[in-house]
Parts: sequence; C-alpha cells; structure tokens
Amino acid sequence: MFEKITDRIYVQPPQPYTDRPNVGLIVGDKYTLLFEAGNSEKNVQQIKADLAAQKLPMPDFVAVSHWHWDHTFGLHAWNAVTIAGGKTNRQLKTVSGWEWDDKSMKAREESGEDIVFCNEMIKREYPDRSLIQVKSADISFEDRMTVDLGGITCNFIHAKGPHADDSVICFIPQEKFVFLGDSNSKDLYGKPWKFDINHEENFLSEVEKIPYDRELVDEYLSLLKGLDFEKCADGHIGVMTKQELFDSFSTK
Repeated sequence: MFEKITDRIYVQPPQPYTDRPNVGLIVGDKYTLLFEAGNSEKNVQQIKADLAAQKLPMPDFVAVSHWHWDHTFGLHAWNAVTIAGGKTNRQLKTVSGWEWDDKSMKAREESGEDIVFCNEMIKREYPDRSLIQVKSADISFEDRMTVDLGGITCNFIHAKGPHADDSVICFIPQEKFVFLGDSNSKDLYGKPWKFDINHEENFLSEVEKIPYDRELVDEYLSLLKGLDFEKCADGHIGVMTKQELFDSFSTK
C-alpha cells in the first residue's frame, strides 16, 4: 500500500524478495505521475490494485530513474505516457533485444553487461521468463525536463551519481521533496562483489564493502546541495531528510 508523505506525495515501500523498489506517486490538480514503473506486469497490477483500494488516481505519466530492470520492466504494462532520460532510453532499447534463457543470462554476467544479483532476482520475479517485455519510454530528455501536473511540478534532472551513469532524480520544489531512485547507492556493476542466492543474509555486508567513487559522490552532492528540499526517498530503503542523506556518505 502507498504511504502518505505529504498531501500530494505517496510512496509504496520496497519489496526486497524480488528487489521491487520504492514507487512514488505525485498528485497534481490535473495530472498524476508515478516515479518508477515496477519490475513486471504482476508488479504493475499490484500497484494498480493498491491505488484503487486507496482511491488514489491512476497515473497519466510514468517516469523511471535509470535502466536497471527492477525500475523499468513494468513500463510496457502502463496505459500512460512514459518518460526516461536519454541514456536510460538508449540502454532500454539495447536490453529489449536481450534473450532470457539461462545461457544468455550467464553470458551477460561474464561480459559484465549484467550481474548475478539482478539475474537471480529476475528469475524469482519471472518464473516464466518468456513474459519479460522490455520497452523504451515514449518521451526522453538529455539533461532536464519539467512536467507540470497542475499546482505542482516534477523536475527531472540527470544527476549521474555513484550508482549508474544514467540516473535521473525527480525534484518536486513545491513539496521540497526529491525522489532519488538508486542514484545515491553503490555501483553494483562497476565494482567486484559477491552475491550468493543461498546466503542472502550476506547481501548488505557484501554491498557495504563496495567503495564509493568519491569524485562521483562529490559531484552528485554538489548538485543536490543546490536543490531546496527537506526530504527525499531513495530506491530501496525509504524516506529520509536532506541532512540524513548527506550524512550517509560521510561514514562510507
């Protein structure tokens, strides 16, 4: 179910078993926008059921933060205008040509195109991998884009950050709130680390060992420092204050 953060912002908490992230809902006077598309049609149906049960509006727009499967594989299941950063959209077009048999998935692990963790979570979310449909967004942008929902605006900013080069954040100035996606997280693709599906209890401790690229972090925090927000939500944990976000980098 969605948790009310402000009169116009709601968040559906993450579901770790198949790595479903936080999903944000921004409600305007004229239109509604969902930030993150869900990781499957099944996930989308759950999101829609929660919206209906809580008498919240269905989205007119669905935007995604970056190309990783858990944020984007539900794009095809929405009857809405979809939005992504240009780098994200180009990567989604590449991923749309991928095969999802065991051999192909293993080959991408070995080439570095994908990682064990994502493949194991995909297998959980998709017992039948023939159901995977990867779609690019209807609208893309290269640096910044603003969507006016009526009385409230969603400002999409290509923020890069330590997690993925294509990361986009959603800044809602009227509510002093930012949806970060995974932009503040570690780089799970570019740095070596271990994941064993049979020992998931070690996941967080293994991720903790991955070093941040401090140059990317400094550039990222410099951008965020210039935005007037008080609270934010990241991709897989929850809502925090701006100060808590900045403090989270000082100890890592």
